[in-house]
Amino acid sequence: MKIIIIGGSFGGVSCAREARRLYPDAEILLIEKKAHLGFVPSGLLLLIEGRIASLEEAFFCTKEQLEAETIDVALEETLLEIFPSDHRIRTDKRELSYDRLVLAAGSSQDSTVLPQPEEALLTYKEYETAKHFLQQLPQAESITIVGAGQAGMEAANTLTAIGKKVSVIESMSYPLFKYFDHDFLQPFLTEIEKIPNLQLHWSKPTLAVVKTETGFRIETADQGYESDLVLTTVNVHPRLPEAFAVFELHSDQTIWTDAYLETSATDIFAVGDLIQIPNAITKDTVYMPLVNNAVRSGIAAARNLASKTTPFRGGLRTVGTQLFGWYLASTGLTESDRFFFESTIVCHAFTAASSLFDPTQVHGKVMIEQASGRIVGAQLLSKANILEKINLLAFAIEQQATMEELTQKDFFFHPRFTNVIDETFLWSGSDADET
Repeated sequence: MKIIIIGGSFGGVSCAREARRLYPDAEILLIEKKAHLGFVPSGLLLLIEGRIASLEEAFFCTKEQLEAETIDVALEETLLEIFPSDHRIRTDKRELSYDRLVLAAGSSQDSTVLPQPEEALLTYKEYETAKHFLQQLPQAESITIVGAGQAGMEAANTLTAIGKKVSVIESMSYPLFKYFDHDFLQPFLTEIEKIPNLQLHWSKPTLAVVKTETGFRIETADQGYESDLVLTTVNVHPRLPEAFAVFELHSDQTIWTDAYLETSATDIFAVGDLIQIPNAITKDTVYMPLVNNAVRSGIAAARNLASKTTPFRGGLRTVGTQLFGWYLASTGLTESDRFFFESTIVCHAFTAASSLFDPTQVHGKVMIEQASGRIVGAQLLSKANILEKINLLAFAIEQQATMEELTQKDFFFHPRFTNVIDETFLWSGSDADET
């Protein structure tokens, strides 16, 4: 079997490695249009924080590593055309035939609606743009970040820590709105609003980014904001070269796939940020451009290349991060999502000590289907590291576990790390909605 994979980020590399494990005799070729593969999107921030020594370390794999696994890699080669009926592709360097083709071109953070100066590289998701930003950073005193999702807030956290004056402009009324409810974030929001070199501007849709003689001006409906540098961290969207026009697309320009990640063209699969995936709770298909989903979909696609046996189970939108001294984690539905769920949802909110002898508060909010008691979402917030707990809650949601069942689970006890009773699961069906 001859397998060609287009794209060398998380989805493509994960697919290539799993395919090599499953099909030891297959020919596997990974094609990447850039001069490198495997850049970690937050590599710039890791470098600024001193966690890596250079941007060249911000890669999760290299060409040499894949070749050592007998996976062929072609860098700086661009896909131009796909001929599904002939099982053939054309690049800017050659024509190739395939038995199975996997599309893993990833996503772009370039805004599709926001006018930007053509000469400005205003994102940090890619190696080239991160390198450009790094070169400009020492001379900049003020930086404006457009977008207060996870990428924007992580950038704000890192840049304020090195003394930069940072302004965050967000069209919604609060940050991280995809993952957290506004009321739940109040302890976090109250504290970050006091950071002297951080200015937060909510409900301010950005209309344009304009290059000036001294830097940039960000224009909103009622005001302009001047700064030395700008980062745009608006929502990512599928990277769709013209060659992908042969496939059936959703209205959001993601590539349609069946349950096994095969596209509308036989023997061609798509993974990662190119596709919608099933929401494990609502069963609708939605766009969830997260690294964990890219990796898992890449693995699932590889398992279906010889025979379509493994439907992709989708995801829950599980995230975790650390911002301004706080740990934040979320999985599944938020309270704001309850309108997309057919059953009644109630909320169990709690505040507890981190452990028996550590009074650091842990704030939690658990979404529960009232009729069954099963968990459908959770949010955690603390200055203690509670990130790993979100994986337990995500697994509980996938297993359709109820709150009653979780109170009977065998969790370890140690006074340094746990409480005698975990208040996360102290809820019964007779409890009123606590929000």
